[in-house]
Amino acid sequence: MSTIKKTKIVDLCRKYTNMTEQEIDFILKKAEAVDELAEVFDCDVFIDVPLKNSTASIVVYHVYPVTKQSLYEKSPVGQPALKMNEPGVWKVSRTGGTLKGYKAFTQENVFIRQNIHAINYGEKVLGTYILETAFHEVQETAEDKNDYMTMTAKLNNYIDDAIYFFDASGKLIFQNDKADSFSNNLSEEGVHYNHLFGDQVNFSDLILNDHKQLQWEICLDGKYYLMKRILLEDDQLKFAIILRDITQLKDKEAEIFSKTEAIRETHHRIKNNLQTMGSLLRMERRRSSNEEVKHILTDNMNRVISIAATHDILARQLGDKVELGEVLEFIVNNLQRSYSLLENIELALDLEESIIVPSDVATSVSLIVNELVQNCYNHAFPNGAEGRIIVFLKKVEEEVVISVTDNGVGFDIDHIKGNSSLGLFIVKNYVKDKLKGTIQFDKRKKGMEITFRFN
Repeated sequence: MSTIKKTKIVDLCRKYTNMTEQEIDFILKKAEAVDELAEVFDCDVFIDVPLKNSTASIVVYHVYPVTKQSLYEKSPVGQPALKMNEPGVWKVSRTGGTLKGYKAFTQENVFIRQNIHAINYGEKVLGTYILETAFHEVQETAEDKNDYMTMTAKLNNYIDDAIYFFDASGKLIFQNDKADSFSNNLSEEGVHYNHLFGDQVNFSDLILNDHKQLQWEICLDGKYYLMKRILLEDDQLKFAIILRDITQLKDKEAEIFSKTEAIRETHHRIKNNLQTMGSLLRMERRRSSNEEVKHILTDNMNRVISIAATHDILARQLGDKVELGEVLEFIVNNLQRSYSLLENIELALDLEESIIVPSDVATSVSLIVNELVQNCYNHAFPNGAEGRIIVFLKKVEEEVVISVTDNGVGFDIDHIKGNSSLGLFIVKNYVKDKLKGTIQFDKRKKGMEITFRFN
């Protein structure tokens, strides 16, 4: 072994491990022994030693094959051997012993097999010998198919969740790197499910329920997690726990809930203020003896209440969309109360289907329908004539269609000049500008049908 290689081993051990000088000297002797047996092994051989304060190891020595092509374009000396890429190395460096035919990924992300042997220094495991061969050079065994460490390793680069494997007694057998970052005591032997999650979900409840998958929301150290239990079909393992950090999601939910409640409270206050305005207009109407003034106050009172309709619904639900039929029911009921003295006129609502629209659309529709129905009450049935007004709502393909029909005297839209009718001026402008829709006035043999539609 060259002086440069010896110096490299010493420098890496001193910098990245807690080894004593005697232990580093022992590793140097093992490296010299590997050099002498390179022709016998005839494969990539490594010495890895555990990093301090980490589950990973670091490669301190590499011997190339004598007659074969190396699996590596560049030597990985000085690079870490991550637990999830080389689970066998992690296990042997932790517990000692030997593992043969373990699947792993190289630092260059090549799928390989490893034979791993502990380097023992008295009762202490200083590191591991690792003999690596190409995956296709060794026949796959039945045991490989249930190699849970390697299966987890394959997915490690794609999973942000903590994964724990337990046996039937609840003893922790294996966990991925993400799980290590969640808990500080996983380097200890004999960690039981109850040590980790027993305060959250009872172990007996977890085991006795034979559903393939179960999940709960739990709280650990002030953070929230989605905990999923999966039963495993394995001789050694009973179940796995997948833990997903949902703290940010819960914080967002709380933030959204807080904002939603604030918005609902705002709608509630707007509704109350509008209804107060409506009540004031009603009081003024009662005090007035002028019929024209009463008529104007009634119209404006109903306009205010029609705007309040959407805010009333939004104050009682989440989101900014409302059921249009519910808005129209509010408008119709208000108009029936407002014109309750006109018992000769019947007002009905015909809803063909449920239609959900944004709140600004609902407000525009409520104002339009209010104006059209008020126009019927005020003009369609002179001299106390009996009559019927129907508000009809339906959906035709991608269009919402609303019509207000009466069987009164009707009118000719062409005879209404300019802005002489405020109500019809509001209707036309709201349909065109707010709803981007169209409106049609049809004088029938008896009465009038006004239909507006929008996407």
